[in-house]
Amino acid sequence: MVWAAEGNYQLGQGFKLADWLTVGGYISTEYKKSDDHEEFVVDDLAFLAYGEFGDSSSFMLELESVDAFEFDFDRHESRTNLPPAIERLYFDHGFSDHISVRVGKQITPIGYWNLQPINVLRETTSNPRYSREMFPKFLTGVDIYGYTTFDDNLTYHIYMQSTGDLDDAYININIDIDKHYGFSANKQFSGGWEAGGSLGRFEKDGDFSTRYLQLNARRVTGAYTFVIEAISSLKKGPGQLADRRSNAAYIQGEYRYKPRHSIISRLEYRDDGNSTNRERIAILGYSFRPVYPVSLKLEYQWHTLSDDNQLQASFSVLF
Repeated sequence: MVWAAEGNYQLGQGFKLADWLTVGGYISTEYKKSDDHEEFVVDDLAFLAYGEFGDSSSFMLELESVDAFEFDFDRHESRTNLPPAIERLYFDHGFSDHISVRVGKQITPIGYWNLQPINVLRETTSNPRYSREMFPKFLTGVDIYGYTTFDDNLTYHIYMQSTGDLDDAYININIDIDKHYGFSANKQFSGGWEAGGSLGRFEKDGDFSTRYLQLNARRVTGAYTFVIEAISSLKKGPGQLADRRSNAAYIQGEYRYKPRHSIISRLEYRDDGNSTNRERIAILGYSFRPVYPVSLKLEYQWHTLSDDNQLQASFSVLF
């Protein structure tokens, strides 16, 4: 279904300016209300440029203004943050189905949720704490990936970073790094199942280092989708500083009761190594897509350790 068309333009597929260049973008707005706070945010305002050079090479540029506009209903105050930062800028080259190389700033290839960076592509407005606090969302470096030679249903990624972030104005959320090395794999099974995991290490300035082990599984069958992801990390400090182990996981189910309507539920767990801070979050949400590049979502969150119970709604469009 084409919702907006002019010439060769189709909503969600950008404007093709040349054989090697397509431009587009997306916008995402959010409304949040809790007992003590109410706000409206244009949280993502992004420009995309991407294209292919021949059959084997491609590139992606994403410039994004994060929290471009905020309005606080309690204080009746607003603020803007329009200068864009580089969220992604990378070059891809495929040598074969078994070996491709991506160089630049990119999404860290861990699990499922992290590979959906745009609100319009996600099932819920909110991100699980698992994906926000346990590993670097972005990688500025090299990713070698492809299908394995011995199993066409098994993919792998070998990723490496040994420098700071490409754009310091937009770094990983609370995880500023200059070294990150890891390996991930994912295998497709029969019956709509797939499963995989990641193993890696990251650090900043040779100070604290964090090692992690991550596992994920997903099943898509008919109108139902089931996803589970979990991670355990160990943060090691210099000298006699105590090590700290953290764990996080979420389990999510989606039921598409009509082609454009879905009900989503998610349970989250986060333990930061402190016995008094073991957060559990329950989320019940609804998603409506009049067409695929347009998403309207509504959800309510229940938190066990805080007063952050809140209603969230979002409207997002991919151009």
